[in-house]
Amino acid sequence: MTALSNIFSLTQMQASDYQNATTIGIQMQADAQKQQMQRWKILQDTQTKIFEITQEVTVNKAKVQDKIFEKWDSYIRG
Repeated sequence: MTALSNIFSLTQMQASDYQNATTIGIQMQADAQKQQMQRWKILQDTQTKIFEITQEVTVNKAKVQDKIFEKWDSYIRG
């Protein structure tokens, strides 16, 4: 009986260990997915900001070129 109860006890411990390992694995996957989503959000925010800055620079360049052209035009006509 003692050997049988030891085997049963060992089997229960192994099942418990397996369940704990499975739970930890699921938690790790959830954490990894959360971190991936955070990185994706940062990437999107960064790309949006780069796009906005690029547009702003392009508009400012065009405005400066227009001003320079107007000054040159008024000098020539002038």
